Amino acid sequence: MKRFLKGVVAALVLSTAMPALAADYPELRPAYPEQWQNPDDDLRFEFGARYWMSWGEQDASYGGGGGPGDIGVSSRDFTHIGELHGKIEDLSTQTYLSGKAGIGLSTTGTYALTPSASGSLGRNSTIGYAGADFGWLPAGDMRQGAAFGGFVGYQYWKDAPDIGTAQYGTAFNGGGTPTAFGSARNDLDIHALRIGIKGQADFDAFDVQGEVAAVPYANISGTVGGSSPTGFTFGGTNYQERAPTTLSGRGYGVMAEGLVGFHPTRNLTLRVGGRAWYVEGQLDARLATNSGGVNNAALTLPSNFARIFRYGALFEMTGRF
Repeated sequence: MKRFLKGVVAALVLSTAMPALAADYPELRPAYPEQWQNPDDDLRFEFGARYWMSWGEQDASYGGGGGPGDIGVSSRDFTHIGELHGKIEDLSTQTYLSGKAGIGLSTTGTYALTPSASGSLGRNSTIGYAGADFGWLPAGDMRQGAAFGGFVGYQYWKDAPDIGTAQYGTAFNGGGTPTAFGSARNDLDIHALRIGIKGQADFDAFDVQGEVAAVPYANISGTVGGSSPTGFTFGGTNYQERAPTTLSGRGYGVMAEGLVGFHPTRNLTLRVGGRAWYVEGQLDARLATNSGGVNNAALTLPSNFARIFRYGALFEMTGRF
């Protein structure tokens, strides 16, 4: 009986002391709320590949008068281009940094050199580009729904269709007729400033995006094919080119593209759309010539017009993380 009473007393004492002990015990850390996220979720990444089925045009005429005695070059090509691209979006500031680089995989087409020759493009054409843009889309929400804003960027563009059968003279007889020839390339390099507007809309199953960029300034330089063996007549004198003719000057233009995307999975996007780039300018042609068997001083002729145009369909596969 005494043992039982002692047990009852002990139980009463412990039950009385428990609230005090509980008051002194530190609180446990609560569970994370359901809306907790990693701060790195403000960054979104896209990396992928594109195929550009493109058509290209080059046209230039120089001589100063725009008449039948002027020299001209033109080409028309169909080029398959492979491209890699990437983009980093900062969703907290509604900004992004994007970049792309592409290279022609196969080119076919034709060229014409006025007044001397025409033919088919060779297999050694080089069509390629690389560039980057920084953009800010303050209107709307980049996380979901639609966003709109502007961007600034740089674009390098090489357009060099192979007109290898176009020639210039490397040796001449006493009458100024070429006796040996070199092959000339139509090879233009463009360094372009891009300033534009961009809009995008992102939904659960699909997205759309488009941009238009003005090119207020482009530095253009390169070479065009030679006119040998017939040469060309300027100011009543027949000239033979003894080196590839160079073009240089400034240009301006516009670049635009639009894409519609489908999301078969959360991290995979398939897109289809189109792209067009156009640049024109007033270029100076510098010709190293020979007439009557004598090498002349370089002849500089202003262009009547010069333009480069490339356009076509885009197909894209991109991963988003």
